[in-house]
Amino acid sequence: MFGIESLYAAEGIFAYVLVFLLAATPWIEILVVIPTGIALGLNPLAVSILAFTGNLTTVYFLIFAYQYLYSILNKRKSDENKNPSSKRKNKALHLWDKYGLQGLAFISPLTVGTHFATFIALSFKSKKYMVTMWITLSILVWTVIVTIVSYYGTESLKWLLR
Repeated sequence: MFGIESLYAAEGIFAYVLVFLLAATPWIEILVVIPTGIALGLNPLAVSILAFTGNLTTVYFLIFAYQYLYSILNKRKSDENKNPSSKRKNKALHLWDKYGLQGLAFISPLTVGTHFATFIALSFKSKKYMVTMWITLSILVWTVIVTIVSYYGTESLKWLLR
């Protein structure tokens, strides 16, 4: 009923599910998951797609959860006191939206991780759609780069160790 083939199939599926779950875990992310999966002999395309979607799933969840909680807290705060924003604060936020988000998005996988970078960007009042766009683009670019480097690096090591 359950032969050795089904055991290997279950192990294979479990490995790919693990790729998705680990990529979705903050601070583990794609920079660790993709090279590990490829080095273990998993399909590079499947690993990259699952790692990308896993990482992006929790980032999107974080964005929508933050916006929901922020709207609830902001409603309470605005009912309690109504302080208008200063010109200086508005200008700083405008500069952050214009230059800071892109830099944070592209450096975050190497430094603080995409989840924490998403939280930082949202706490600096960046627009939700801009955070979503730049973080998604960053994860996509890093997924492609890490997949290519991991695949060819693994192949080079195999060739050298023959």
